[in-house]
Amino acid sequence: MRNRSLPRRRIAGWQLLPVTLLGIAGSVRAADAPSLRDFSKSQAEEVVRIVDGDTVVLLLDGKTTTIRLIGVDTPETVHPQKPVEAYGKEASRFLRNLLAGESVYVEYEPTGSHLDKYGRTLAYLYRAPDGLFVNLEIVRQGYGHAYTRFPFQYMELFRDAERRAREAERGLWAPDVGLAPSSDASMENPAVGNSGSQTQADDATVYMTNTGSKYHRADCRYLSKSKIPISLQDAKARGLQPCSACRPPR
Repeated sequence: MRNRSLPRRRIAGWQLLPVTLLGIAGSVRAADAPSLRDFSKSQAEEVVRIVDGDTVVLLLDGKTTTIRLIGVDTPETVHPQKPVEAYGKEASRFLRNLLAGESVYVEYEPTGSHLDKYGRTLAYLYRAPDGLFVNLEIVRQGYGHAYTRFPFQYMELFRDAERRAREAERGLWAPDVGLAPSSDASMENPAVGNSGSQTQADDATVYMTNTGSKYHRADCRYLSKSKIPISLQDAKARGLQPCSACRPPR
């Protein structure tokens, strides 16, 4: 049973020191590590759901909010127009093992927008209460690439973590991990094929707008002003109806 008191748990800053160091030891140079965080005055936020290897849903200010992790890119598993990519399921499972039933502290980039083009909130997550830097851990363990298309404050740190994971052949860098889509892609992403159970279909990602009453496929023309990813199950729960123009999964 989940400890509902955890989101409001407070810990002393010094308690984060040993675990945070363990999280970066052996993977990045100490001089390059982000400053040790003191979360003693921070609010821990509840993890509601793991979407895929680099996207989660948190409960922020009483509202479910989709968070895209800054600085990391994992293989696709829920894209409505792409098959499941090699090591995508493993990346999702890794993040689920890290955060399922947990709470996190949230940090944002000091400058620039906090939203991506799909309306997701961009953030760094630190697991409560041990302070594990979740974004970095994904790259360090080889479950994702350092995403450097856009600059961010820990870019060199993430690049170094990826290089070390690649040299150690960890995770997706292992010699036997191919670049081809998983053979059971249609089972994991019902938008790709016609097979799969209703439960799997409900896990498909669709898109909604800020004000509309419908949900859409990723390339729908009605998403030009806002494009917010949401699971098909959540879209149904909100009472959204499928768009008649792009015909998303039902």
